[in-house]
Amino acid sequence: MRRSDLLIAFVTVFLAAVSTPLSAAGQGGTVRGRVADSAGVPIAGAVVVLDPGGQRAVSRDNGEYVISRVPSGTYTVRVRRLGYAAPGATVIVAADQVVQQDLLVRRTAVSLAEVVIGSRARHTAADELAVPVDVFTPEQIKSQGTTETSQILSQLAPSVNFPRQSVSDATEIVRPFTMRGLSADHTLVLLNGKRRHHTALIHYYGAGQGAGSSGVDMNAIPSGAISRLEILRDGAAAQYGSDAIAGVVNVVLREGVFSPFLTADLGEYMTSKENPASLPSSGGSRPSYPHDGRTVDVNGGWGIPLGRGSLGLFAEFRDRQPTNRAGPDPVDMFVAGDADVVVDGQLVTKNNSIRMPDHHWGDGASKDIMTFASANFPFDPANPSAGIYANGGFSFRQGAGFGYYRAPSDRKNWPAIYPNGFLPKFAPDVLDFSGAGGVRGLMSGWSYDLGGTIGHNGFKYDLENTLNTSLGPCLTTACAPGADGILGNADDPGIPNKTNIFAGELKYTEAILSLDASHEYAMGLASPVNVAIGAAFRNERYQIGAGELASYVNGFYPAQDGGDAPSGSQVFPGFRPEDEANAHRNNVGAYVELEGDLVPKLLANVAARFEHYSDFGNKLTGKLAMRLQPTQRLTLRSAISTGFRAPSLNQSYYSSVVTNFQPDANGIPVAFDIGIFPVSSIEARALGAQPLKPESSINFSAGFATTPVDNLTFTSDFYYIAIDDRITITGFLGDGSGTDSVGRILANVGSRALTAQYFTNAINTRTRGLDVTGDYTVETMGGTAGLNAVFNFTRTTIPNEDNIPLPPQLEGTGATLVNKYDEGGLLAITKERPAWRSTVTGQYRRGWWNGMARYSYYGKYSSSLYSYSGSDVQNYTGKGLVDVELGFTPVLGFKISVGGRNLFDVYPDRMSENNGFDIFPWPPASPFGYNGRYVYTRVELTGR
Repeated sequence: MRRSDLLIAFVTVFLAAVSTPLSAAGQGGTVRGRVADSAGVPIAGAVVVLDPGGQRAVSRDNGEYVISRVPSGTYTVRVRRLGYAAPGATVIVAADQVVQQDLLVRRTAVSLAEVVIGSRARHTAADELAVPVDVFTPEQIKSQGTTETSQILSQLAPSVNFPRQSVSDATEIVRPFTMRGLSADHTLVLLNGKRRHHTALIHYYGAGQGAGSSGVDMNAIPSGAISRLEILRDGAAAQYGSDAIAGVVNVVLREGVFSPFLTADLGEYMTSKENPASLPSSGGSRPSYPHDGRTVDVNGGWGIPLGRGSLGLFAEFRDRQPTNRAGPDPVDMFVAGDADVVVDGQLVTKNNSIRMPDHHWGDGASKDIMTFASANFPFDPANPSAGIYANGGFSFRQGAGFGYYRAPSDRKNWPAIYPNGFLPKFAPDVLDFSGAGGVRGLMSGWSYDLGGTIGHNGFKYDLENTLNTSLGPCLTTACAPGADGILGNADDPGIPNKTNIFAGELKYTEAILSLDASHEYAMGLASPVNVAIGAAFRNERYQIGAGELASYVNGFYPAQDGGDAPSGSQVFPGFRPEDEANAHRNNVGAYVELEGDLVPKLLANVAARFEHYSDFGNKLTGKLAMRLQPTQRLTLRSAISTGFRAPSLNQSYYSSVVTNFQPDANGIPVAFDIGIFPVSSIEARALGAQPLKPESSINFSAGFATTPVDNLTFTSDFYYIAIDDRITITGFLGDGSGTDSVGRILANVGSRALTAQYFTNAINTRTRGLDVTGDYTVETMGGTAGLNAVFNFTRTTIPNEDNIPLPPQLEGTGATLVNKYDEGGLLAITKERPAWRSTVTGQYRRGWWNGMARYSYYGKYSSSLYSYSGSDVQNYTGKGLVDVELGFTPVLGFKISVGGRNLFDVYPDRMSENNGFDIFPWPPASPFGYNGRYVYTRVELTGR
């Protein structure tokens, strides 16, 4: 579909919705009243909501509200206003009746349920802020047809990307999301307003993202524990600290007393796409890919009263089976000439006994157990937001990812161990736990929150269906001779080969102690000025643990072709003792934020933050945001800020080096190293590495929000993000011969490395984009219809792409510091994600029925995977997907839904032969994956 066609469709749908005659709305009653405090002072800007149904209104300056066209029935009237609380009120509405319901609210400290990111002042809702914030409800979260939070984010917010990963090492197990075309670590993630810890993993392989980032594992939180998701689409490092460059995601937990609930999802990919790895029938047709990727998810929770407070308990189990869309393998298997006949990536004739497909190309498998708890204990039941709070969670994941298939005759294989070759498998254990606690309340007019958090993520590299080729074809008795080639001498490794190998582990731990406080002061302006101050101390620790000996040793048993066998475990050579790390640092930060109306209808927010890091020093950032509301139906907003991202300990200390051997002039094996070296290593320093410094950013945004008629809202926001000294990983420096210029530099400092990579502040990027949203709700045909449309355009450029300076140590060597076409290279940063995305979602609810239909369009993108060649860069066209869901509630407390994602079974363009080797049909950078249609059903027991 062309852009012009999509734009026309977008405008047409909205004009059709806007032009729907109001008379089409079902007749109903009216609920009206006044919101005031105990002294009778009217409360403006309070959101009044009817439950069920979700119809709402906002109180005016005199505190009055009106909700019209309310279907007959019994409702609970709820009011929401930051800094205030009120009990729900029950009303009975009949057709053409006006019900008067005044609401009395009381002042409270700001509670977790009232967190709205983007400002530390009290606001009714996101639309009062000077910056764009999206708030997604549990109903929206559930209707996405998936329980993976990262995938939910990408479907709700077009500025979020969630590329599927395949044959990408550990990235296949912990799948990151990215925002606004930047890296995973450019988005700050909060949990109940508190910083969430990163993963121990570093993503140096993977499509659709720059190499070397480390994000947050969003799938460690049970989906049933999430009350709502808040997305701040603006830079906010001056408010929240490092990482908040692309934006901030705040996960708000469910809290309070609520009935037990249980949700069960069952789904599977049911694609009709022909399987190229199957032989055609006599008529020439091929069977479709088998149904796969079955996912079972069960989650539940219970809010238990506990003394004055409450304890929420949540748990989730998810079993996601793998998918596979690999094609046939056209290589020789047992002997020369026995390869299958493959034409245009499709199997034509079988010439060997190896079953196709032998490779894996699709989603990996994952079994997750997630638990969480959230507790609140108020000091006074009349003021539930002041008291003690705590939350914490534990999750455990057993993942499965795959490498490339090794044929029986491959020099990396031993037929005595794997007579039919082998597909090596990542089978890691991922452990994640966190805890938070503190106290909040009011003291001398100040709302305060004193709390602490701790988070830990661990990743164990367990490998299955693998071996160390250099240990020989022996599984029970050691047969590797060591470097002297003589079995039985002291240099023998002394161990047999193994098919399951532990290759090491990564650990990351973070602890934070923080104090936040705010107070409103009258300063002679149009409104009181909210003064927010705070400070935080953070300690981080990063550890690398070595694998077992079989994962990295070279046993010197010759390969089956008589040459030197590769050392280390296949698919991932283990961490050596020399790679081990135990690094830590401290960080102290303090901020101040002021917000108030300078004059009527003009809101200003200014913030500044000072940070000191023990490893690189100080950083000062600031932000100015303004909102002008000339009328009740139009809001103009703009913000400018400076920000930063501190280099992660993962980037500074990660080391993954493989030791191999090659004969010298006398035929004696000589060790040499290749891999990723930490910036402090002699290898990296010899090649020009410097201690990593923070990335610096400048953010600018400007936009508007308008409500031309009731229940119709449009927003549009332009943004610009400039990042200097962005951290990336170098290309492989050195040609591996040891005789080139780089090899001589390494030899001169006493290193045995022949080629090396390291992290560096090498590039500057400029990101420009536009977010447009539209939302319309109308009562029609006896129910409520809603239409939501969102559009995002993002383009990232690298001003110094063709002139990335070489360190003095590399000048004259002919080396290229960062390769444009490498995995995670410059092309991946600028063009491997769609420049634009759009989504139109329609929802309808009537009585016990509800339905959803969504059209998502992903624009074109470019990729050089896996040829890594500029001559093979492939431009992939845009695609549109349709999702649907239908729900039915036969009795109160029980709901069943059925739905489908990618209903029309759309696939991305095929990869060329040079990129996919006639084995891998579909591009790894596809923004919506390449699994085809997914069908699911969901059962919900809500307990009420």
